[in-house]
Amino acid sequence: MLGYILDGGWMMLPLVLCSVFGAAVLIDRIRAFRAAGSDHDELRKKARALLDQGKSDEAIALCSGHDGPVAATMLEGLYRYRKMVERKKPFTEIALSVSKTMEEYAPKSVQGLEKRLNLLILIGSIAPLLGMTGTVTGMIRSFDVMAKAAGLEAGAVAGGISEALITTAAGLLIAIPCVVAYSVFVRRVEDYTACMEVCVTDMVEVIDELDA
Repeated sequence: MLGYILDGGWMMLPLVLCSVFGAAVLIDRIRAFRAAGSDHDELRKKARALLDQGKSDEAIALCSGHDGPVAATMLEGLYRYRKMVERKKPFTEIALSVSKTMEEYAPKSVQGLEKRLNLLILIGSIAPLLGMTGTVTGMIRSFDVMAKAAGLEAGAVAGGISEALITTAAGLLIAIPCVVAYSVFVRRVEDYTACMEVCVTDMVEVIDELDA
């Protein structure tokens, strides 16, 4: 591996740095999404069932025991619901207040997951360009060697061509995982957002049923 890096010329230095930063961001985001959990539908259904039975404290305790944006958003809505009930507000007003509270909090709850995702797409865009730059410099070197040798000699131009191919391959190998990871993480954020929208609907429906 070290041999390839050395054969790739000076353009391998920024490519290596890109690979290090990309790996660091990737590991950091994997940990963040793993901590956020994934079984949100089951949590949502249990919380709704408890609230439907008038057990708001149990629903709050349930959500408090889970991490992630969905649990946090539901918890915010449940706190608001309990506070409004304690103030003996009309159910119509409670539904509007809870809905507004959850809708305003939802974007804040996913901000932690979206952090540094832009770095992945940035590295995924820069790495191929650096690789192409290395390709150009490698070919320039090859033609320079050919001009000095006054002819085409395979051994004379092999170094420049090798440099060109290595940097191109390195740029692609760095960019592809970053772009794929970015797409997967963005999809996960969209799933969280969709689940939170359903949670808002659930809360409003339960409150309407209690008012009936």
